[in-house]
Amino acid sequence: MALAAVKWAISNRTVWKHLIPIQNGALYLELALTSDGGTIVCYHPSVDIPYEHTKPIPWPDPVHYNEETHDQVLKTRLEEKNEHFEQGLMIEQLSEMLFTTKHHWYPCGQYHRCRRKLDPPKDI
Repeated sequence: MALAAVKWAISNRTVWKHLIPIQNGALYLELALTSDGGTIVCYHPSVDIPYEHTKPIPWPDPVHYNEETHDQVLKTRLEEKNEHFEQGLMIEQLSEMLFTTKHHWYPCGQYHRCRRKLDPPKDI
């Protein structure tokens, strides 16, 4: 099977030319099979890129840095905690509007959920 894969790769060099860099019109890719036939070996040397075709790495301006800072991360964490308090206020408002207790709006605990009867007796 590996031999068939190598033969296919060698026969489809036109496909490989689009995937692998070409220098001076020649494809720098060599495929081979080891003597035991268990490994496909691929030789592709690195391609030298001229300096004119490169770009400098953009460094962020420390004054106008738009990425998250430590202060912004802390503010988001504090806002998440405030949402919990707002949810508590919402539950109080709902319980007042619908004349229920606050316990109606919170989920049942695991202790009670485990002891709930799965097959309650049915009325006749």
